[in-house]
Amino acid sequence: SNGLITLDNERRVVTANETACRLVGLTQEALVGRTAAELCRDANAWILDSLDRVEQTGQEDIAVDADFLLADGETKSMNLTVVPLIGLEQEHIGSMLIIEDITSEKRVKTTMARYMSKEVADQLLAGGEAALGGKDQKVSILFSDVRGFTSSSESLGARETVAMLNEYFAEMVDAIFQHGGILDKYIGDAIMALFGAPFDGPRDADDAVRTANDMMIALRGLNARRAAGDRPPIRIGIGISTGIVVAGSIGSPRRMEYTVVGDSVNLAARLESATKYYGCGILLSEHTVRDMTNGALLREIDLIRVKGKDQPVAVFEALDYHNDETFPRLREVLAAYTDGLSKYRAAAWDEAAARFRRALEVCPDDQPSRIYLDRCDHYRAHPPGPDWDGVWTMTEK
Repeated sequence: SNGLITLDNERRVVTANETACRLVGLTQEALVGRTAAELCRDANAWILDSLDRVEQTGQEDIAVDADFLLADGETKSMNLTVVPLIGLEQEHIGSMLIIEDITSEKRVKTTMARYMSKEVADQLLAGGEAALGGKDQKVSILFSDVRGFTSSSESLGARETVAMLNEYFAEMVDAIFQHGGILDKYIGDAIMALFGAPFDGPRDADDAVRTANDMMIALRGLNARRAAGDRPPIRIGIGISTGIVVAGSIGSPRRMEYTVVGDSVNLAARLESATKYYGCGILLSEHTVRDMTNGALLREIDLIRVKGKDQPVAVFEALDYHNDETFPRLREVLAAYTDGLSKYRAAAWDEAAARFRRALEVCPDDQPSRIYLDRCDHYRAHPPGPDWDGVWTMTEK
């Protein structure tokens, strides 16, 4: 499938296969016998520079995604490898040009392979490049962020920080790809991943939540290895939301990136930030929970109004990644907590407080129970008005 052209020591074309003739737009008769200088003028003179480097160093030279101007004025993108030809006596006898045509399909696959699994990339190719155009689409967005990254990077130094991030990202991206997600972008130490783009499916919300749980499990293993090497643990928070967004390739003509924009993206980021306040690893919006079809272990955390939005949203915590060590007596805590939340919503402060105290007796580190116990104490001393709706307004992003 690649074009092959061989040149002698005078840079005169000796052979050219059919693919090479097609790619450069010339017949074999028009190619064979002509010199590289005759064929590579003006905009194509960069090929002569590549030949110079090969002849001077004896090493191959590679040009990736280079433009080649055809005789009819059309420009093609290609990958060009120039390799030296060596004789039996180790003398230089010429050069070979290996030309790879970067077709639209190859360009899409090469680009998409950076942030999605092979299976999703193959599905994209089957759908064609039109799948990357802008369209309204329901997507589950996952945001994750490393806790205390700034202070950690200052203590670790640049080299160790990069090593830590590479080790961490490798684990997290594997979990994303395993469940059919695509890596939208890295934002410093944060990750944004999409489920349901560029093609939606019936289990996108489930896949996003499974990915979040697997990320936490993978992080637990990573931290065990870091502890064995006397390195500090990595802690993260994850937020997930689901909704209609605008999906497509966005950017300048020279640098396009597939991404999504919309309120659900902002909400996922807000939920990731809220994990710090609630002391939870994974927070989901009610929209994600509504789209889930499996029996994931969840608990409702709060009704919140995030900064910049008027409409409240119910928030849930995903708990399947926990074990007896990370969350002792989980079922007992959930029973007391759920009963306490019901009493809290009914403004039965004393009964609610008793249930939250019970949850804290079982697990003193359960931050949501601690938050609601404090709220019960506050509302007992300062009863809310009749229009109280149980919504908590977040004042920070």
